Amino acid sequence: MEYRKPHLSIPEQVALLLRRGLVADTSLLEARLINVGYSRLSAYLHPFRRRNADGRIEDDFVSGTTLDKVWAHYLFDRHLRFMLMDAIERIEVALRSRIAFFHTEKRSPFAYAQQSYFPKWKGYINCLERFRIHRDKLGNIVSTGKDYIDHFFETYGDKHEYLPLWMAVGEMDFGTIVYFYSHSEKAIRKSIAREWGIDTATLFTWLTSLRVLRNDCAHHARIWNKTFLTLPHMKSTASLPWDYVYSARAGKWVRPTGSLAGDFSLLQSQATIAPLLFICRLLLKRVAPTSRWHVRMEQFLFDASRHGIVLQKMGLPENWNQHPLWK
Repeated sequence: MEYRKPHLSIPEQVALLLRRGLVADTSLLEARLINVGYSRLSAYLHPFRRRNADGRIEDDFVSGTTLDKVWAHYLFDRHLRFMLMDAIERIEVALRSRIAFFHTEKRSPFAYAQQSYFPKWKGYINCLERFRIHRDKLGNIVSTGKDYIDHFFETYGDKHEYLPLWMAVGEMDFGTIVYFYSHSEKAIRKSIAREWGIDTATLFTWLTSLRVLRNDCAHHARIWNKTFLTLPHMKSTASLPWDYVYSARAGKWVRPTGSLAGDFSLLQSQATIAPLLFICRLLLKRVAPTSRWHVRMEQFLFDASRHGIVLQKMGLPENWNQHPLWK
């Protein structure tokens, strides 16, 4: 099927949304469309679209859909991204630190700078270009624009073509550092995972999921009610009770038994933002134990729910903040 939707002027976009049932001040709606674009705004309009008797989503909006309500979801999602980036930054920095430490503990800080270091990582050496000295046609060192890198090469460039690993990790993006972890020898992966209280395979899936989330946040994508395709490992253990359900009678989260076996658990929210919030909380307990991030996130979500944000669409059940994984 050929895509045939035409370009619409801002007034035409406004008229279309109003015709579909959006309640809005025309001038304010025009401003929103100019600043964020129709396509981006439509992602936040989507939950307000009407369903017909067959459950199919229609173009029209449910009665009472106002621009204020839609914009509240837009601002909520924006703030949520900021808070998640705060958590992921601490996790990423900690991972860089541990990788640099364990990889240089028994070998040269320059040992990493060869393809044979990670033979199964195709194109690994090409990833190291930003950590290598570059010279112009006259042999002069080309400035990187970063003082500490330029200083290193000006001082040691006659002997070393690459940065030492403990400097190089500071220049690696999250994707590269996650790959660095996944290609590290088993002993190193195990040492990091042990410090963080989980097994190596689970940690890799967590880091991979956080990498996807981090990219979504960095590119301003909608995340609050997104269905994620890269799923974190959520195997239930004594220390990671993902399968717990909330018992109203006991007033707490418990392991499912008997009549509770069919109740809601976080396992049913695997493709939502919910487990990623919990993973951030779990890892921050290890890498930033004094952090109050979870308190701020809890208050933020509580305030949002009071203003019409449905937390269940994020995969968060009632009493989610009482779950032992959040405590």
